Amino acid sequence: MVEIIISVLLAFFAIWSLVALASDDGRTGWSLWPVFLLFFFAIWTGGLWLTPVGPPLVGVHWLPFVLVAIFIALFWTAVPAAPRRTRRTGGRSPSSNVERDAAATAAGLGVLFWLLLFGLAVAAAVRYAAPAVPVAQAS
Repeated sequence: MVEIIISVLLAFFAIWSLVALASDDGRTGWSLWPVFLLFFFAIWTGGLWLTPVGPPLVGVHWLPFVLVAIFIALFWTAVPAAPRRTRRTGGRSPSSNVERDAAATAAGLGVLFWLLLFGLAVAAAVRYAAPAVPVAQAS
């Protein structure tokens, strides 16, 4: 339970710092909820799977969670922003094939996003379930 609270707090802090410190670089179209979910699951899973280092806080080594949060935030800022779309003034409208391809791409990325979140949640659940499996000892 403490791992989840630490992950939520770090995801909130990482997103808050990115929004507060980032300039207007074309990412204003992003909704914060999907980014928060991505950060939360990535921080939670990464913190669980990394080697515990640092002092424990209520029995949980919090330093791996902080390192994953910093890595994810730095990775997010390093990704270039998508080019801005400009409105056309006059002339032909874009063809329906281009619009259909853009909608299919957005739908495909949405499916991949939810698959990524599901995979991260399964990886976290496997980490919690791993100690419950007895280890066979060679004699």
